Amino acid sequence: MEKQKNTVFSGMTRYKWFLFVVALLGWSMASMDLNLYSISLPLIMQTYHISVALTGILTALIFLGSTAVVWIVGPFLDTFGRKTVWQYSLLTMAIFTGFTIFATTFVILAIVRVLSDGPSYIEFPTGITIANEEMPSKLRGSLYGWIQAGFPLGYFLATLIAIIVIPKFPLTLGWKIAFLIGVIPIILVVVMRHWVREPERSKIAIEAKKLVKAGKIDEAKKITEKYKIDLNEAPQFTYKQMFLDKKLKKHTIISTITELSHEFATPALFFFTSIALVDYKHLPISEAFVIILVANALAVFGYGIMGHVGQRISRKWGSTLIGLLGGISVIFFAFARGTDEIIIATLLFYPMVLSWNGTWWVYIAETYPTRVRGTADSWQVGLNDAAWVLGSLAYGFVLSSIGFLYTYLLIGAFPVLLGAVLVATMGIKVRPDEELENIIT
Repeated sequence: MEKQKNTVFSGMTRYKWFLFVVALLGWSMASMDLNLYSISLPLIMQTYHISVALTGILTALIFLGSTAVVWIVGPFLDTFGRKTVWQYSLLTMAIFTGFTIFATTFVILAIVRVLSDGPSYIEFPTGITIANEEMPSKLRGSLYGWIQAGFPLGYFLATLIAIIVIPKFPLTLGWKIAFLIGVIPIILVVVMRHWVREPERSKIAIEAKKLVKAGKIDEAKKITEKYKIDLNEAPQFTYKQMFLDKKLKKHTIISTITELSHEFATPALFFFTSIALVDYKHLPISEAFVIILVANALAVFGYGIMGHVGQRISRKWGSTLIGLLGGISVIFFAFARGTDEIIIATLLFYPMVLSWNGTWWVYIAETYPTRVRGTADSWQVGLNDAAWVLGSLAYGFVLSSIGFLYTYLLIGAFPVLLGAVLVATMGIKVRPDEELENIIT
C-alpha cells in the first residue's frame, strides 16, 4: 500500500496524482490546439480574405465534424475501455495539428481542423470519465475543477505561443508556425500516457456487460459486488440506456437543454473575442492578445476555485452560482466603453463564464452510472460542439443584423443565464462527497 501524505488528500496515491497531472496536461493540449485557431482568427481572415460571416461558417464546420466524431466514438469508452481511446485521440490530434501548416486554402484548413479538433474533443469526455472514476469522492469535485482548468491553461499557452511566434514571421505564415510548434508538448503528453491504467470501475462494468450478454448472470453479479451495476440495463446500447432508462431519461433531456443553452454563447464570448476586441471595441491586436492572455490566467484559478466551491455546496448549486455571475458579467462587457472599462469587463466575464465548467462537468460525470458514463460524457461534449456550431453560424449574421450590443445580450448573456436557471430549478441534487455508486447504478 502507498502511504498517504496527509489527511486532506487521503486516498490519493502516487498513481492518482500522476493521473491528475496527465489528465490536466492532456486537456490543456486539446484546448491549446483549439485555441491556437481561435486566437488566430483575425489573421486567418486576412490570410484567406474571408468575412466575419464566412469565418463563422468555417468555425461551425469544424465543430460539426468534432460533434460527429465525439458522438460516434463515445460508446467505445463503455465498450472497449477508457485508456486506449484516450491515447489514440491525443496522438491523432498531434498529427493533424502539425498538418495545419499545409493549409494553403480555406477548404484545406477546414478539413485539417476537423481532423484535429475531432480527436482533440475525444480527450474531453475520456479525461472526465477516468478522473471521476479514480479520484476519492471527497476530493472528486475539487481535483477535477483543476483538471478542467486545463481549458483556460491551454488557451493561455496558445496565446503565449501566438505572442512569441507570430510577430517573427509574415502575418499569413506566423499563425501556421504557431500550430507546428504546438505539436511538441502534445507528443510529450502522449508519451506520459503509456503508464495510465484502465480504471477498475470500467473494467468491471465492461466485463459484466459481456457476461450478461453470454447469459452468465451469476458471474456478473459476483464481479459487481463492489461497484453496483444495473445488470438489466447494462447490456443495452449505451445511448438507448441514456434516453429510455427511466432513471436516466429525464436527467438526459434536462442536461441536454442546459448544455446547449450555455455553450451556444461560447463562440461569441471566447472564439470571437479577439474579433470583438479588435473590430468592435477598437483595441490594437497586440493589446487584445495580452488581455486574453491575462483573462485565461484568471480563468485557470476560476476553474479550480469553482471545483472547491462545488465540493462544498454541491456541483448543482456551484454551477447555478457561477452561471448567474457569468451572465451578469457579459451584460457589463456588452455595455463597456473606453479602454479601461473594456479591459475590466473582459477580465470579469471571461473567467466567470468559463469557470462554469469547473463544476458542471463533474456534475455530469457523477450523475450517470459507470455503465454509460463514457457515453454520457461524450454526448455532453458533442452537445458542447453542436452548440458551438449553432453559435458560430449565428454570430456573424446576428452581429451584422442587430449590432454588437444586442448580439452580446441575445446570444451571449441570455443563454448563460438560462443555463444557470435550468440547473437550479430542474437539476438532480447530489451530495458533494457521495460515492458514485450511491448516486445512481
